[in-house]
Amino acid sequence: MGGNEKILINKECIDKIKAGMHTIRVTTKEKKTRREIEALINMLESEINLDNLSLEEKILQKMRETKSADPEMNANLYILHRKLINGQITEEQALELFEMYVKTNDFNSFF
Repeated sequence: MGGNEKILINKECIDKIKAGMHTIRVTTKEKKTRREIEALINMLESEINLDNLSLEEKILQKMRETKSADPEMNANLYILHRKLINGQITEEQALELFEMYVKTNDFNSFF
């Protein structure tokens, strides 16, 4: 699981995966399988805890961070936020644009 690429997954789906892994962990008698399931549960939960902000909250947070440092980025994020909350674009489209803006900003700040 290298890289930082993110995908959107329905929370209900993640909850079912976690419940299934907990069931396997509790019902299996093999120690090796229990350890592996425990490691997977921990990985999933740590990833969920890192990403507990909604996309809208992430955009707003990045807007605050760039307000004075990068007015152009701030304006792009503002427009993105407005389009998202007004339903002009889907959450998937907004996520793609947000990641593109952040990557472009990171690239530009490198030089």
